[in-house]
Amino acid sequence: MRHYYTADQIREAEAPLLASLPDGALMRRAAHGLANAIARELTMRTGGVSGRRICAVVGSGDNGGDALWAATFLRRRGTTAAAVLLNPERAHAKGLAAFTASGGRVVESIPASTDLVIDGVVGISGSGPLRPNAAEVFGTVDADG
Repeated sequence: MRHYYTADQIREAEAPLLASLPDGALMRRAAHGLANAIARELTMRTGGVSGRRICAVVGSGDNGGDALWAATFLRRRGTTAAAVLLNPERAHAKGLAAFTASGGRVVESIPASTDLVIDGVVGISGSGPLRPNAAEVFGTVDADG
């Protein structure tokens, strides 16, 4: 039998760690793990990381911050990185600043040459269907294969 944790249980488990670390440290750790998983996926699909093209679809929550930081770490490993900001005024400020400082660029839509798309929209408390703007972006990804 599988066991799943609720969003509240995850937040409760994270609380002591968040309180003991500098601001943003846990997010950057999570993003580093995400970047490593993406690097493995890129290597499996395309044979490498450097020179590959990624695009993060970024929502307004911490999941969007995770995606921006992961894309930043991947930029440092030689990827070309773009980000579609679903709510630019609510994007994670520190993650976005690091992303653009690393040479990542903000775009209106996912470039056709993208090798891998990062979901920075749906987080631990996600429920129901995607909002229309996110559904449109991911619908395009699905249609393009």
